Amino acid sequence: MAVVDRNGPLKDAWTRIGEDAPAPKGASVIVSLARLKNEHNSLFSAAGAVGVEVASDVDLADLEPFLARLGVIVVRMATMRDGRVFSTGRLLRERYGYAADLRAVGDFIPDQVLFLLRCGFTSFEVGEKFPVESLKQSVAAYSVWYQKATDRAKSVVELRGENSSRGAPKGSSS
Repeated sequence: MAVVDRNGPLKDAWTRIGEDAPAPKGASVIVSLARLKNEHNSLFSAAGAVGVEVASDVDLADLEPFLARLGVIVVRMATMRDGRVFSTGRLLRERYGYAADLRAVGDFIPDQVLFLLRCGFTSFEVGEKFPVESLKQSVAAYSVWYQKATDRAKSVVELRGENSSRGAPKGSSS
């Protein structure tokens, strides 16, 4: 699988390791939540960086003790219709303050990437047939938003307020 962001393909430094495989010294590894919970001390001391892969229905309280030390969280989207991944991303960013790479993987389409970005996702694992150009076009298609999101882009209402206050004559109360 390839890894992309809003601009296209990325070089992925992360390696998934199985439940019984040793963590290569100094490597950036992605493990399951069960392994992270059971072996976090040895993983953090052996690996150069640690990431975790979780399902979209993960109990985020299980991740909370590790969030400050995780270099990537990979959230697996079960199906294209699985909306929980959007909530998981937003909660990780807004409620739990997770600031590192948040990656979506699974059965999603380029049109959903725009909304995943707005919910805090920064990278995506995609198959070789995934239309990266469609992803870039989808992301570039919108520059203003009606609602706030984790990306902190100003909403249309805020932009209108800025424009109207710039044009108001001094001393007016508009």
